[in-house]
Amino acid sequence: SGRSIIDLIKQGHTPMPGSPTAGSSGKDSDANLVGSYAAEGILEAVRTRIGWLSVFFIGLMLAAFVVESFEDVLKREVELSYFVPLLIGHGGNTGSQAVSSVIRALALKQVRPRDVIMVAIKESSTGMLMGIALGLLIYLLSAVWSGMSQSVGVVVAIALPLVSLWSNLLGALLPLLSAAFGTNPAVTAAPLMTTIVDSTGLVIYFVIARMVLGTIGADKAVHVPAVA
Repeated sequence: SGRSIIDLIKQGHTPMPGSPTAGSSGKDSDANLVGSYAAEGILEAVRTRIGWLSVFFIGLMLAAFVVESFEDVLKREVELSYFVPLLIGHGGNTGSQAVSSVIRALALKQVRPRDVIMVAIKESSTGMLMGIALGLLIYLLSAVWSGMSQSVGVVVAIALPLVSLWSNLLGALLPLLSAAFGTNPAVTAAPLMTTIVDSTGLVIYFVIARMVLGTIGADKAVHVPAVA
């Protein structure tokens, strides 16, 4: 596609395949692109957005299946459920920051899709360092607050950096892929990133919880004296 990232962002929506605006040449004037929002009716807005939202909705439903598959972990340590909003919310927040930074860099032509490796390394490293800092904070809180067990603190402290790394990696890759395929990253990248993080972030969290709690449980079993 010969269209710049500025043109894609100005367009304001990314048509789904088969929609009336799919495959347009991109030769419309800036006035037409800016004025198209006022001229667009409610039903037209629904038609151009419902396709992507349906895809995202199906992805979000996977989160329910993830929670169900790790029901045994939650039954063992109900306290883990308290930090699900924190993990998923943090993943969405840090990933959205990465998306915004990359879209801005694309719009200013500071990076191009071919810079994918550099951008991915920078954003994922940034996310991991921020996750480590916040994870340490959670662990310290668990050490001094009786309302939070240290085992859960360890789980959250390990999961936060990994979820941050994964979210920022997606936040770096999705806008670049979107720009490479000529779609509007301002519309597709952030919702797709949060949809993926909602499910995969839970998998990361519960897998770590199962490993950590299993190790702690085994360690306690070894040190429990036998009763005569």
